[in-house]
Amino acid sequence: MAPRINATVLAILTIAACHKASKELPARAVPHVTGAIKIDGEWDEPDWSKTSLRGQFLGSDGQLSRPTSEVRFLRDDTTLYVGCYAADDDIRSTDAFDLKLGTLALHIDATGNSAPLLAGMKVAVDRDGTLDDPRNFDEEWLLEIAIPIASLPDHGPANVTASRCDTPKHGKQLCSAWSGRLVLP
Repeated sequence: MAPRINATVLAILTIAACHKASKELPARAVPHVTGAIKIDGEWDEPDWSKTSLRGQFLGSDGQLSRPTSEVRFLRDDTTLYVGCYAADDDIRSTDAFDLKLGTLALHIDATGNSAPLLAGMKVAVDRDGTLDDPRNFDEEWLLEIAIPIASLPDHGPANVTASRCDTPKHGKQLCSAWSGRLVLP
């Protein structure tokens, strides 16, 4: 039980460090899409690769996370789009991203379930691997999230944090996070 407690403490410290750093950063505007975004779990629209604001997760050591994780942000006049990427050699239904957008906190797992699920919110997931099957080696999973701007409690500059903990096949839990200040629509 002690290793899990230590990993949890490590995750909290990582997130707290990222959150503290985000207060010191200038706020960045979430880019406006140039075309429609279809919530299907795929980042095949050009805006995801050419326009989105991207954040690479860092581990507790301040280095790029391993396994790799990333968050991306886009918006239109009515919707905030968030994309979350996770390299993962053993995708489990309990794997999840935690997103904090100002005072709004979301927990979205590898099945696409969100807590809470906001009115009008859409979530799609794409997995390159077999969910809850430790016998094979998975590759990655990706979330595509559409959040109605009207449901965001904060507008203007807000601290934003995306985090996740993963337990790869070697069995050691690894936690990482990205944090920044964004001008939410």
